[in-house]
Amino acid sequence: MLKKPFVAANWKMHKNPQEATEFFNDFLSKISIEQMENFAFFPPTIDLSVTSEKLKKTRIYWGAQNIYTETQGAFTGETSAEVVKSLGANMCLVGHSERRSLFGEDDDQVSKKVNLIQQLDMTPMICIGESLVQRKSGKTFDVVEVQLIKALKDLDSKKEFIIAYEPVWAIGTGQVATPEMAEEVHLFIREKLSGLFGKAITEKTLILYGGSVKPENAAELYKQKNIDGFLVGGASLKVDAFLQIYRALF
Repeated sequence: MLKKPFVAANWKMHKNPQEATEFFNDFLSKISIEQMENFAFFPPTIDLSVTSEKLKKTRIYWGAQNIYTETQGAFTGETSAEVVKSLGANMCLVGHSERRSLFGEDDDQVSKKVNLIQQLDMTPMICIGESLVQRKSGKTFDVVEVQLIKALKDLDSKKEFIIAYEPVWAIGTGQVATPEMAEEVHLFIREKLSGLFGKAITEKTLILYGGSVKPENAAELYKQKNIDGFLVGGASLKVDAFLQIYRALF
């Protein structure tokens, strides 16, 4: 069962296999067995085999940053969820804002990917969030609600899933939502989940915040009632910075 505080690393298109190996050697030397279930890693596809080898005897969650809606076929350049599963992965990231904005991924594709990930008994980490234009025009809650409902339309709520709220305007910009701004949206998401699936499922579902999370702001963000942890980008590339975020939550 997933446990709080949950801190996930999205390495995006960083680290070659040797660098990933060195990271995991250092990281594993600095955490206890009890802490392993608090972490997840989403490395580039080229590093999945290394990740599998280094984490196979741990309880750390890990998986791909993206998978395709089909498990196999003539889809050059895509990643098969079935192959990711065969390597030992237990999670997949889906719907990240960069997939949506840079590669045209839409809500229908996100829904299909969520469904496929669950069919393969992996846990989807579903990213939702608004752009700066949408926030400034007062559409944050409308955008978040539509993305959430469409992503979850074929969800099996009896299986674990994670929601990651990532305000697009706060990713890689150095900007960050204030704790109050983040909590407002997290509470909204929690209430929508409760309406969809009931209180019991909602209470055990992790809602993570993603958007320029650093050791300096992690503690204040985590103090908010409905923030269960973080999806971390740049600050996850260095072992010590990543662990500082985790340790700031206690």
